[in-house]
Amino acid sequence: MIAALLSFVMVLPAQVLCLLPMRHQLKPGRKKTVAILAVLNAFLLPMAAFVTIQFSLDINYVLFPMLLVFFVVYQHILKCAVSKTLSIFLSVSALMAILCNLTCAIEASFDPASGANTLSLKSALIQLGVNTVALGILFIPFFRHGSRLIDELKLEKIWYMTLPFSGVMIICNLFIRPLKYETLFVNNVFRSFLFSIFTFLILWNMLCVIYYQIVMGVLNASRTRERMRMLEMQESQFESQQQYMESFARTRHDFRQNILTMKNLYHEGNYEQLGQYIDEYYDALPVPETRQYCSNRALNALLNYYAGKAKENAIPISFRIDIPQKISVSDVDLCTIIGNILENAVAASLEIPAEKRSLLLSGLVQNNRLYIVATNSFNGLVKERNGKYLSRRHSGSGIGLKSIRASAEKYHGKAAFSHDGQEFHSDVMLLLQPA
Repeated sequence: MIAALLSFVMVLPAQVLCLLPMRHQLKPGRKKTVAILAVLNAFLLPMAAFVTIQFSLDINYVLFPMLLVFFVVYQHILKCAVSKTLSIFLSVSALMAILCNLTCAIEASFDPASGANTLSLKSALIQLGVNTVALGILFIPFFRHGSRLIDELKLEKIWYMTLPFSGVMIICNLFIRPLKYETLFVNNVFRSFLFSIFTFLILWNMLCVIYYQIVMGVLNASRTRERMRMLEMQESQFESQQQYMESFARTRHDFRQNILTMKNLYHEGNYEQLGQYIDEYYDALPVPETRQYCSNRALNALLNYYAGKAKENAIPISFRIDIPQKISVSDVDLCTIIGNILENAVAASLEIPAEKRSLLLSGLVQNNRLYIVATNSFNGLVKERNGKYLSRRHSGSGIGLKSIRASAEKYHGKAAFSHDGQEFHSDVMLLLQPA
């Protein structure tokens, strides 16, 4: 019974590996999560050992249902998408399958007459030791880099792409698992077995590293493009201000001459011509193309950019922004949220007649929270699935809305979207760090 119980205890390091990348995704919090898993394991592990001994079953026949139960609980205690939980779960399962074969190779060296299906205290202790060593080696990479990947990569399709690799790894390692160790010592089978194990280990590590590097490269490139976009908007705003200052300088230079002309017309009593001259002079005064919507320069450039877009397309706008220059939200994330809201709003307004178009945006900081609220007109046609809005311009969910949600979650906030008739509402809340 003890050997059977220890054979199932080896899943504990695997459970820890599954949870390390999810440190920011725990619904109940760390302490409650530990308590839930402790209760689950206290019931599930002895039950699995009892069933294995009582019915003389292969440990895998009991292990698979037990892992399924753990995955259901695992998904329930996390707030991230199933694509992420399934990807991490299968990846760790693939690693455990490889380490199980490594344990078989170690045990076969000491006890060639045994087999993989033989329950023994020695085998259970070796398996637990190997898994614990793997946990120690992978603890920091999973804790730091794995959690960063989970928090920042929101595209479910990319997570689903990892599943076939993990699935193939699991199947291959189950296929090469020796039922009797004595078969390993025929010809060069043992060497081939060890070569396969270390090849799988190297492949697993290489593909994890390559996947991480590629994904982080894509995310960094995306952030760079967003920064470049902000710089382009700021450059455009700077050029507009420069043109306004040059025009105003010329107007100021000619101001004395215009005043003298108006003075002469007044003394001559030519009031009608004086009035016409004043009207023409007023119309010729330079009008600034940029406005000061808020003290944040990057956000102000963004608002001026979309205000120009709205003006070009006859969309009445109202921006009420009261956001300080320095808050704990980065300029990139702030402009990503508001930029996606305004981009979607402008695009939606173009699908209806000009007289029905409108766009309202408000931003306010209160009680260490940033509230962003927007309402825009649209044609009233929506596509929804499971309570989430889907893009009407391409298949799948709206990338802009997903980006807004991802940025809100990054600051432990939330984003909600709704519609009422021909009005679409966007409500975003971010938690700010106290100043």
